[in-house]
Amino acid sequence: MNSRAAIKGLGLFGLLFAGLAGAAQPPGGQPVEVSADSATFEQSAGTGVYRGDAELIQGNRRLNADVIRLFTENNQLVRVEATGNPVRMREGEDLQARARNLVYDLRARRLVLTGDAHVDHQGNTFEGARVQYNLDSRRVDASGEGDKRVRLVIPAKNTEPAGENGAQDGNTETP
Repeated sequence: MNSRAAIKGLGLFGLLFAGLAGAAQPPGGQPVEVSADSATFEQSAGTGVYRGDAELIQGNRRLNADVIRLFTENNQLVRVEATGNPVRMREGEDLQARARNLVYDLRARRLVLTGDAHVDHQGNTFEGARVQYNLDSRRVDASGEGDKRVRLVIPAKNTEPAGENGAQDGNTETP
């Protein structure tokens, strides 16, 4: 199938998922858009598989992978699974993540990354064999495996107490 045919085919799959986008929307309401080189949708099973340069976009969240799988229940998108070398996710400038596997549970608003998992959040870096990230609380839980230990890197700028480097803690008056 050529690229134009694949894109037209994806448009049809997009229509099938149009009713599902509402389930994936955060309170502000953002639609979910998925594209890839090829796609398969099994309506009776509630699954969709997007292969080849697959991309999921929702507001400022962008997920890129070799394969993205969507799971629905009662016409509601409930889970996204992605595999790649690596899977990459970005949410604005504050969050970047990568791993070989990513699972996004929309109900729990939780990401689970496995296989050389790496999360950069507001300048802090978390690495491990498995990293779990809660999108609401921004909590990170990481675990190692074998010789691979958990690693946290806090940049120097994030370790300085307020008021250092000549800052006056918001007080602009001079004594």
